[in-house]
Amino acid sequence: MTEDQQLSNENFNSIKDYPESLLSYIDKYVKVELIKNSSYSGFLHSIDPITFSVIISTPHEGNFKTIVIPGHAIIDLQEDTPSIGLTPPTRKSSAGVSDINVLKRKVQLTAWFVKNLLPVKEDGDSLVIGNVSVLPPYSVTDICAENPVVILQIRKIMEAMPVE
Repeated sequence: MTEDQQLSNENFNSIKDYPESLLSYIDKYVKVELIKNSSYSGFLHSIDPITFSVIISTPHEGNFKTIVIPGHAIIDLQEDTPSIGLTPPTRKSSAGVSDINVLKRKVQLTAWFVKNLLPVKEDGDSLVIGNVSVLPPYSVTDICAENPVVILQIRKIMEAMPVE
């Protein structure tokens, strides 16, 4: 491994230690350098916080092509400048969920957690219960935690919430 590759690897490893810095790359145009001297450039869609695999949307024939890159193959990830006039691909919204419906769901879910004696706090747009976060639009698929058993328990509580 050359000194430049080792330096880049150290930079990427330092990014991985800080989840907040990983989140700052979402929806930005990035260059992902890979082992075997290859790279991809595109808009970063998401990062797996466990394996550090990434999903990027690369420009391809007037549209976008989605590429999944395994975390072990990444040497470096850095913000880059897109071509002139290149805008991020639009994300599909969840079943026509409006901002008003999301806010209403957040309020209902907060009240439901309190009613079920769960210590819920708001952290920006997220609802936080201990080490579990529920992200907008606050459905059972928007639960983030490292422990799958805890995710299942929170999911059961959310599914038991009456529909208003």
